[in-house]
Amino acid sequence: MKILEIRPRRKAVSGIIFDCEIDPKEWGADCDAAGYLSLDSELCEIKGLKAGMSLNGEQLEDLIRESHTKRAKSRAMWYLSHSDCSRAMLIEKLSKSFPDYACIAAADRMEELGFLNDEKYARYKFERILNEKKVSVGVAKQLLRGEGIDRELVDIIAEETEIDPIEPIVGLIEKKYKNKLGDFEANKKVIAALMRKGHKYPDIKEALSRFNIEDSEDYDV
Repeated sequence: MKILEIRPRRKAVSGIIFDCEIDPKEWGADCDAAGYLSLDSELCEIKGLKAGMSLNGEQLEDLIRESHTKRAKSRAMWYLSHSDCSRAMLIEKLSKSFPDYACIAAADRMEELGFLNDEKYARYKFERILNEKKVSVGVAKQLLRGEGIDRELVDIIAEETEIDPIEPIVGLIEKKYKNKLGDFEANKKVIAALMRKGHKYPDIKEALSRFNIEDSEDYDV
């Protein structure tokens, strides 16, 4: 297949027209409405692609894979420059635009460069969840696992982190529920709300005692 034309299509992407029709699904390629096959512009320069050059199927397939991988790495760098995330989250974001092999290669490269570190991210996020959301340790662990953090790593971090189970409950009451405490029914609703955040009843009881709210065995929550 011969290259008929190469032209810039959008930022960092060049479009290529061949002397034969390219099926995007067959080649795993991106083609725009005008039929231009999209390749990374820098890669095109590195490979010396130009009009009149002929490529066989294997060469084209390699170019497409290299382009996807190169663009996925650039996109990954952009994502991580704006916010930290787990490896699983990064791959999920990239998968909306790139094939699996490119997403995995990009994540691997970000780890090699030190921009992606699940343990570092999980430790930071675990403490942030506890401090900001004021949920229980169990809920915090569940939220971390929901971001694709390995279960064993989550358990290790939770075990190594010194946690006062009462403090976040007191903080929640101060911030959100203090003015709602009062009679039996009001207190019962507050207790139920705190339990929905994963806090255990004995810990809630201790926290409420600091607000001069006496426990009642009749609270059926």
